[in-house]
Amino acid sequence: MAGLLLSGALLTSCEVEEDNNGLARVDPNTIATANLVAHFPFDGNAVERIANLSPVVQPGVTFVPGRRNQAFQGAINAHMRYNLPTGSPLRTLTSFSIAMWLRSPLVTGDPVPTIFEIGNSADLFWGNLKIHLDRLPATADSLNLRVFFRKDGVPWSGQHIGFGSRLFTVDRWMHLVLQYDAVTSKFTIFLNGARVPTNPGVEDRWAEGPDVTPRRPLGALNFVNADVINIGAWRPRTEGPALDPWMGWFRGNLDELRVYSRALTATEVKSLYDAEVSQITN
Repeated sequence: MAGLLLSGALLTSCEVEEDNNGLARVDPNTIATANLVAHFPFDGNAVERIANLSPVVQPGVTFVPGRRNQAFQGAINAHMRYNLPTGSPLRTLTSFSIAMWLRSPLVTGDPVPTIFEIGNSADLFWGNLKIHLDRLPATADSLNLRVFFRKDGVPWSGQHIGFGSRLFTVDRWMHLVLQYDAVTSKFTIFLNGARVPTNPGVEDRWAEGPDVTPRRPLGALNFVNADVINIGAWRPRTEGPALDPWMGWFRGNLDELRVYSRALTATEVKSLYDAEVSQITN
């Protein structure tokens, strides 16, 4: 598990709770619009607004006051599953940025909650792209995030990345952007509009291990049968026979989740965050 060493300056700037006092309101969907392929506002319903996708199941789902209007309230057995249309760009992402407001309690021991997944009906475990939280001691005061994404056809086809930071505060809203760039083969993290420093073990993504020479950068992703989206739970808990105790339900809040088909620039991420702040209602 790769830990992050963060400067005191970054810690100070990112821990300040922003509000929209005095800011001109900017629609966040005007940032990188051409590459915005999904938007889940969670404003009283589970409808995705770019392709107008409605969940095929949404048991136990409720909505509460969020960062902007309402947010998804996670709970045991609460989840949403969507079927992706044949031509959906979410099926063929080669790079991505996922932006969201997140607030979560501490995760200690089992189960491990899934937040968001682009899945594969024949693979109930990892799918093609997954964001989830990992376990920490009960004394921890922050969250440990994990991301998985797939490039079929190379030795390291499944990219598993873990990262923890004191900045990922328990039970507090934070705006996250998690992204992978196929051009640079780098994975980066932004918190409240600022890039989070990582080490090469987190940032640099490779197609094979260090025992291979020359070692190839990962390059463009290659999903396999990306046909569903799941929010709030591991799919074996909701669809199949696997009921492993480590597969859990997300019990926090999620708001204004967006998926882009490329890695955003640092300027775009900051503009997106500023636009989000200008829209804060709660």
